[in-house]
Amino acid sequence: MSDPVIRIGQFSESPVLAVARALGLHTRFGIEWETQRVQSSPGQFESLRSNEMDIAITSPDNVLLYATTAQNPLKEQLDVQFLRPIDRGLRLALYTSSDIGTVEDFAGSTLGVDVMSSGFAILMLQMLASLGVDHSTINFEAVGATPKRLDAIKDGSIHGSVLNAEAGVAAEQAGFRRWATSTDVSDDYLGTVLVQMAGPVSEHTRAFLDMWEAATQAIRSSTTAELIELLGTQAPALANAEYVGIVQSPEYGCLTGEVVSAEQLTVLAEIRRLSGAYTPSEADIIRLASSN
Repeated sequence: MSDPVIRIGQFSESPVLAVARALGLHTRFGIEWETQRVQSSPGQFESLRSNEMDIAITSPDNVLLYATTAQNPLKEQLDVQFLRPIDRGLRLALYTSSDIGTVEDFAGSTLGVDVMSSGFAILMLQMLASLGVDHSTINFEAVGATPKRLDAIKDGSIHGSVLNAEAGVAAEQAGFRRWATSTDVSDDYLGTVLVQMAGPVSEHTRAFLDMWEAATQAIRSSTTAELIELLGTQAPALANAEYVGIVQSPEYGCLTGEVVSAEQLTVLAEIRRLSGAYTPSEADIIRLASSN
């Protein structure tokens, strides 16, 4: 009998899954998966709701939005639960093209977002505030997921956006300016998590989570050269020293363990509050934190 296939929705390439595959952990843990690239956070959560995917790799801020209120693009509160944290954002940063040379140049510029209610968009508002930029002077355009936003900066459709991981590396290589990172907003920023619709964790999902932890431990314990070699066999675009430095970084990189804490979610809720966005209640935060 073939191993069960877990359907995973992600915005960009997962270094954890690449390392797991390179190490043959799918065989060791007796599981298999397939990934689908999602185009937006509403699309991702719609796919979760309609059972088109089993697990989402997403921002925990998105979970706060979709799991605590119907004031979201799907107009429905979803019963979503955390499975584990993944990373501290993989150097989430606000990048712009050379059209933005000074803080004053932000006025009247166009910055790209997934959708305005998304976690990265809310974080961008606080990054702008940290720079002294009045976000009411900015035009925000819904472009979609991170790779699309990078392409939109490159083709001049927008002036900048929040990018991370391999898109952030590509932005650096293209000469884009990095104005602020998640650490300018909080030194305890939780960037990415695994989630599923609420319910028992199946035997296959349990094995998948155990495999994920083993791959994360391998990422954290490998040398730069070892990790570049592992990534090179499965995800060549990630196999470079700058990217490896990000995923192994204590400020931005991969996290071990399966606890998503109320304290981490409170940081995200406070960022939402300061940005004037919908903010979940303390009771909602405690409920979500206790779900995993």
